[in-house]
Amino acid sequence: METTIQDITGECGGRVIAVSDVHGHGHYLKGLLEAVSFSRQDTLVIVGDIIEKGGDSLATVRYCMGLQRRGYHIYMSAGNVDTSRLGSFFDRSEGHGRRFAEELAWTKKVWKCGLFLEILKELGISPDQVHEENAGEIKDRIAETYREELGFLTGRPVIITCGNYIFVHAGIPTDDLETLKGKDGFQFLKTDAFFTQGYSFRRCVVVGHWPVSLYRKDTDCMNPVFDYERHVATIDGGCGLKKGCQLNALLIPHPFAAMEEVGIAVYDDYPAVRAKTVQKAEAATIRVRYFDAEVELFSREEEKSAGGQAWAKPQCLTGQGQDGKKAEYRQSIAAVRHKRSGIVFHVPEGYLYRRDEKLFCSDFTNAALQVEAGETIKLIAWTDAGAVVKKDGVIGWYFGDFDFPYSV
Repeated sequence: METTIQDITGECGGRVIAVSDVHGHGHYLKGLLEAVSFSRQDTLVIVGDIIEKGGDSLATVRYCMGLQRRGYHIYMSAGNVDTSRLGSFFDRSEGHGRRFAEELAWTKKVWKCGLFLEILKELGISPDQVHEENAGEIKDRIAETYREELGFLTGRPVIITCGNYIFVHAGIPTDDLETLKGKDGFQFLKTDAFFTQGYSFRRCVVVGHWPVSLYRKDTDCMNPVFDYERHVATIDGGCGLKKGCQLNALLIPHPFAAMEEVGIAVYDDYPAVRAKTVQKAEAATIRVRYFDAEVELFSREEEKSAGGQAWAKPQCLTGQGQDGKKAEYRQSIAAVRHKRSGIVFHVPEGYLYRRDEKLFCSDFTNAALQVEAGETIKLIAWTDAGAVVKKDGVIGWYFGDFDFPYSV
């Protein structure tokens, strides 16, 4: 795909609200827009990857289409996942049927959800029924039945500009955009860890793609990251990828606002609980991130001989509230050893997963958060040793008691 650029400066009369990597979390997008009172005077910019990894890709697309039909201003740039999935669907080169069937099988196995899996379900077709011989016919049926939805997703620009702001899914090497026109655009949708690459710009470049939590070495925080000197902002809150994920938004007052004027808003659907006891912060002994996440189970005998571990502190967590709802967040706790460092730590079992017979831990830190009695925190997982919670975007342990559920 060639690099294309769309300038929307003249079409923005109010705030510019930027989000990225919705990844099929339409309820997050809806909740966020309601929280910021999104109106027809505002402009929403989705910085790529609206589909896949979450369970409501089709509904998310239809929600955005509905907003457009009602006169809301919505613009979307291309994302690497959107582009790859659509490219596979529209491909008609030799072997396309086999590749499409294999991609459906992979998506079902790895993500268990996705746009074309949802479409097939609506059509009453099992992905297992798609094979090389009938894929072309099924693609034709999808193209006809879902012409509007696919049309909404296709033809999106690689870069959107709006006043002092440049929106691109993963990153660009320069804000001299004329030099990028016509170049391979996919490289700007799949630039990993862009924020660490040292580029500086005159205008603010806003990117997603790489979850913001991966930029932090000592804390697990889902809030946007800004560099006011280099004019870069990165906003991917990890929807569909990270425990404790959230959808982040930049609230830009007008297209020519300075970066210092930009606010943020966040949304997630983790339940709010009210802390009942004070807890002092304690630094983490381990920070697991996905590129160094292999672990092994640590037996109780090994744990005992090693002198235990600081966070194995059973508490009386009564969590006053509805027992049925509480059960959704209750997990067993496991002792594991990080393969590279040898550090032993405790983690809710829901964080562990296997791939190719190896055991891995989702992004995790065993830091304890500073929490005051009466504060509202978000509950991610709840074990006999304590609760993994999120406070102001930062994730860590809380070992005190809390009220559950709690309405803010």
